[in-house]
Amino acid sequence: MKLFNFNKKIIQGYVYVSKEENELFKGAEIGGSVIKKDKNPPYIVVDHTLDTKIITQWPGKLFKVEVINPSKEKGINKELVKDIWYTRTLGVEILDEINIAELFGGNGQNIEQIIDLTRNITEEKVLAFSKYSETENRDLFTKAWRNWIMLYNKNHPYLNDEHYNTISLSPKNQRYSSPIKEGLSIISSQFDIRARELVGETAFGVDEEGELYLQPIWANAVEKILHAGMSFASDEILSEVERQKLRKPFNEVFELNKKNGG
Repeated sequence: MKLFNFNKKIIQGYVYVSKEENELFKGAEIGGSVIKKDKNPPYIVVDHTLDTKIITQWPGKLFKVEVINPSKEKGINKELVKDIWYTRTLGVEILDEINIAELFGGNGQNIEQIIDLTRNITEEKVLAFSKYSETENRDLFTKAWRNWIMLYNKNHPYLNDEHYNTISLSPKNQRYSSPIKEGLSIISSQFDIRARELVGETAFGVDEEGELYLQPIWANAVEKILHAGMSFASDEILSEVERQKLRKPFNEVFELNKKNGG
């Protein structure tokens, strides 16, 4: 007779798996399990909520999982700080496959589309953004950031900064995020990857401190794409008129209004 173990610790959360980077989850399906045969890092990382999921590669799949044997894996988690937002493990059970759009809030499908278009942007479309001023809509982007920060902390030290080049910050003194969660960070990283695919390192410069930066034409293009992403924030941080203005350059370059019959 099998008895229920009331003392068993249950840890559920989310694992994002890039199609390129993780052979371990190849063929993973609901009801199955994924077991890491060796006990060496990198481990499977299970984020406890979608709000803390960090994405480094695109595209991929998002699974809801349960850690199979947390009581026997205290050793690989002992160095983590208290109340950390993830758990390391060697094995998970696949509970469900989650729509990837849920990573970005209520308008996730629109943001997913922007990321997909960014990942496959052509040099021609990058150049097409040059007809828009570098400063166009920076005021709205900053306004969106400030309104979002005020939802959590009206005394935040960075509230009144100019946020035209902000990708993420921590409004609640927790981990970094944005009004579209990891959306802005993913847009930025995927644009950099695509720029290298198209023209190599010529898309970048190096400043006096040795830090890479995008050359003006490329920087202006990704800025307008980030504006489009921000326009789909699910919080009411901009009016509908402001949202439409913020995404207008992106829609025009990708001819989305024509494709949607608008």
